Amino acid sequence: MSIKSFVSSIAALFVGISALSAQTPEEIVKEMTTQLARCESEGFSMDFSIGLPIVGTFVSHNMVRGEKLRSEMEKEGKKSISWTDATTKWSYDVNAGEITISTKDSSTSSDTSDMEAFEGIVDGYDLVLQKETVDTWYILCKKSRKNKDKNDPKRMELAVAKATYLPVYLRARQSLFSFSIENITPGVSEESVTFDPAGFPGVKIIDNR
Repeated sequence: MSIKSFVSSIAALFVGISALSAQTPEEIVKEMTTQLARCESEGFSMDFSIGLPIVGTFVSHNMVRGEKLRSEMEKEGKKSISWTDATTKWSYDVNAGEITISTKDSSTSSDTSDMEAFEGIVDGYDLVLQKETVDTWYILCKKSRKNKDKNDPKRMELAVAKATYLPVYLRARQSLFSFSIENITPGVSEESVTFDPAGFPGVKIIDNR
């Protein structure tokens, strides 16, 4: 076999392997949602930010496990922590040194609403693989014509880790506000999302239930 024929054969082999391993953005996102569902029992932690005109940007660190959510927010030196479960909400104003207990509003969305942003991407968006690195796929999500939900952003930027198929971030801008979900990590303990009054000695507790 000549050198030219050998090189051509090897090149054809690599092209064939690449074709077998290549994935469409739709396949990547479907596998991402599968992995997210598998990790639900372990819980998730994530950073969520939303930018609003005049008031600025709010950033919260959220931990979710089942129906329980713990959320920390800090802005302009004011810090608050909240816990919710299926029926109750605890709100801790760190600056005031007060914890208010109230009945959870049943009309609000579920505690996993941050993660729900990843649902329906395949059905509601046209996906384009913009680029990829050794570690990450970068996908542009453009709202499809069949998506009639006025609340859905027209464009979103999604990054997915190749090693785990978990999202690295989801970013979007819609009308006058922007949002991002980043630093998504599976694995949250039951204790970390459960309010324990013993951990706040001397703090005033106001029970409005």
